[in-house]
Amino acid sequence: MRKQVLAVVVILVVVFGGIFGGKYYADHRAAEAAAHRGFPPVTVSTAAAREASWLPEINVVGSLEAVEGTEITAQIAGNVTQIAFRSGARVRKGDPLVHLDDSNQLAQLHADQAKLRLTQATLARIRKLYAARAASQSDLQTAEADNATAQAAVEGDQATLKKLDITAPFSGIVGIREVSVGQYVSPGTPIVNLQRHDPLLLNFSLPQSNLSEVAPGLNVAFTVNAYAGKTFDGHVTAIGSRVDPATRNIDVQATLANPRELLRPGLYGNVRLSLGKPLRGVTVPNTAITYSTSGDSVYVVTSSADHALTAHERVVRVGDERDGSALVIAGLTAGETLVTAGQNKLRNGMPVVANNHVQP
Repeated sequence: MRKQVLAVVVILVVVFGGIFGGKYYADHRAAEAAAHRGFPPVTVSTAAAREASWLPEINVVGSLEAVEGTEITAQIAGNVTQIAFRSGARVRKGDPLVHLDDSNQLAQLHADQAKLRLTQATLARIRKLYAARAASQSDLQTAEADNATAQAAVEGDQATLKKLDITAPFSGIVGIREVSVGQYVSPGTPIVNLQRHDPLLLNFSLPQSNLSEVAPGLNVAFTVNAYAGKTFDGHVTAIGSRVDPATRNIDVQATLANPRELLRPGLYGNVRLSLGKPLRGVTVPNTAITYSTSGDSVYVVTSSADHALTAHERVVRVGDERDGSALVIAGLTAGETLVTAGQNKLRNGMPVVANNHVQP
């Protein structure tokens, strides 16, 4: 019995040994064949590195504000009797906008003017009497005080009438009117918004780490989705006096020329601020850079004597990025050819085939 079991075990060992031994041998031969054949060429897209000089830039979000802009409101209560502007029209400083009912104030002015004429006549008579020593100095002082009081009352009436005749405090463009003829308005009631559109102020904030780099006169470029592809240029004109303790940002203000008045106060968009001295290096497409915590790298394509292309990995240092390009300040020279698509299929030293009909 024991001999039969031993025979079965031997047979099983021989059978399974043959199966696994044959598979190992086949795999080994396949690996040797692959090693002799080498890796097949990988199809990639390429681009040449170009020498360039860039100004360091920072991109933030900013909003526009008018140099002069205000909500025109009523200072004295009254009924609107006349509207002298059209919504959206351009007005000049001093142009009439709205007139409020002034009948009561005119009546009061006429009464105070009559009192003024009386006090003036009385003062003239008292002065003659005082010169003739027929009136006391006290009488003269009383007459002078009465005349001054009457003069002040007339001036007060005239100031009130001026406030009822509302005019533009500066030249600009009015918005949509918010009152109608016959409407009763009280002090503070909005009438229309008036804005001056050229120039405009651009307000934005920068991290405190950039405080030493920002200064009046630096160039800024403002873009807004309302005018895609168009850039509005300006320069920094003011820097905040303190760093916000909540955000650790500092406020910066620039001035933009807006001669065609395309921009409007309140618009927000992207601000590109140029900082520091120019950086020199070579520009490459962003897609050529493989970013890693251990260091950024690219694949440089070289050509052998038989024109075969090979990709070699190289560590580089990126100085800046913008608009789909990167500025490499160390590790590359102008004119070298880089892989821009297909890096995920590459290993150092692999053969490649360039196909630039489709760029990433």
